[in-house]
Amino acid sequence: MSQLKRYFSAYYWSLFVLGFYLLVAFLAPIIANDVPIACKTEGKWIFPVLSAKDRLLFKSSVTSHHHIIMPLVPFGPQGTDLKENASKSPMDGIHSNQSKHWLGTDKLGRDVAAGMVYGTKTALQIGFIAVFFAFIIGVSLGMFGAYFKDEGLKMNSLQILIFLVSLFLLLFYLMYEWKFGSISLRAILLMIAIFISINYLVYRLTLKLPKWKQSTINPDTLLLKAIEIRKSFPGIFILLALTSLFVIPSVWNIILIITLLGWTDFARYARAETLAVKNENYIAAVRIIGFGHFRILFKHILPNILSSLIVIACFSVGSAIILESTLSFLGIGLPVEQVTWGKMMAEGRDMQQWWMVFFPGLALFIIILCLNTIADEWTGK
Repeated sequence: MSQLKRYFSAYYWSLFVLGFYLLVAFLAPIIANDVPIACKTEGKWIFPVLSAKDRLLFKSSVTSHHHIIMPLVPFGPQGTDLKENASKSPMDGIHSNQSKHWLGTDKLGRDVAAGMVYGTKTALQIGFIAVFFAFIIGVSLGMFGAYFKDEGLKMNSLQILIFLVSLFLLLFYLMYEWKFGSISLRAILLMIAIFISINYLVYRLTLKLPKWKQSTINPDTLLLKAIEIRKSFPGIFILLALTSLFVIPSVWNIILIITLLGWTDFARYARAETLAVKNENYIAAVRIIGFGHFRILFKHILPNILSSLIVIACFSVGSAIILESTLSFLGIGLPVEQVTWGKMMAEGRDMQQWWMVFFPGLALFIIILCLNTIADEWTGK
């Protein structure tokens, strides 16, 4: 009985609801679309939702279509109907047998249910991807700084020279693309990966060279200074400054900004947890055996501090989703055509349409509540 009660606890319900949100976000084009999922035309089956070629064939075909399978919400997020369905409440035509807008429409006749589905996709895409990058960067830097806090990181003059030159080239490329091109998150990640790979290879290859003059660098001090510099600027100031620098609004721009704002929290917690466990007996034992630093960090220390970091990650995802909704509510950072919960609530406020505020607000409340419940459960582990 206790086991059954456990599976019906708030934690498992929260996991189920979060999984439902993720499923809706992943299957958004199949759940809400103005083209069929599948239909039979000219004697063969086509899938307009999944294939751009089939979609073009469906719209250009002059013959009648048979066995049409429409999505659950047969409307796209951008489809408009100003003549009959503009500003339509969910209560309007509730007894009608015609194709119904289940959650109403906005001032342009766009279906609110379709907007909710694609708004879920936008919110979860920004929240989870941004926190994933912040987690990778912050945890890696925090663990690395704490692990080498006492002995420092020994580097010879060649390694330092390669590091400085590659860092200068990386920053020069990023500034050049930012000023004269259209920089993207993918380009930034690629350049950072190349930068890390080059310096790691140089570090490994120069270990067997004759001893050069070596210097001891304390990465923990550098990390703390970087965190202090980041925390010395208000987050809202950095947010507004960065959004104004991007020429073309994009979801990936918001992901980059949230990553730059959020990595310090993961770094601080990872550093504190690593300092607490790195002097334990089992860490000393694997050091005596001769395990490498990276194996000790990611196989023996990380699993023991992961539960605390998952708590921070859950709260961070919730904060990122709220931040995205706030920005879109204010009309900052995202493209005009991007459907989000915040934009729907802003339009509902301006047009005094309660359904445009209630349904996105309810969806936002539920996912934040689920994330906080999951975080509370992991706090005791």
